[in-house]
Amino acid sequence: MATNKAIDILRWLGILGSAIWAGIHMTLLGLTLPYIVKVFFGFVIAIAIVSAMIYVSDKKEFYLPVFIFYILDTILLLESRISIAPIFNERLPWTASAIDSILLDVIMIIISGAIYFSARALKSKGANQK
Repeated sequence: MATNKAIDILRWLGILGSAIWAGIHMTLLGLTLPYIVKVFFGFVIAIAIVSAMIYVSDKKEFYLPVFIFYILDTILLLESRISIAPIFNERLPWTASAIDSILLDVIMIIISGAIYFSARALKSKGANQK
């Protein structure tokens, strides 16, 4: 029972983190950026909102895709700061929002990973008890 409570707390942290993540990226839509970049931001904002809804509705079968989303986003964000971003033909700057996004991505990787692996362990523990 304590494990369920821990997963519930993690889920609420995941909801909050996903909402904050989407909010940070929504502020970027007001910048002068190429249309394709705004489309990309809109897409990942939608995924973050859907991630929050997955945690609200407790859809365990989608915990792994949420975990993978935050890993991939972190890789893309870091890659565009370390090497040349294809659309811009240059390295993107280390702005405050980029640093905030990377920090939040790492936090969300930890939270979403903990949710996924805890729920998976709880499921296998329940299956072993039957």
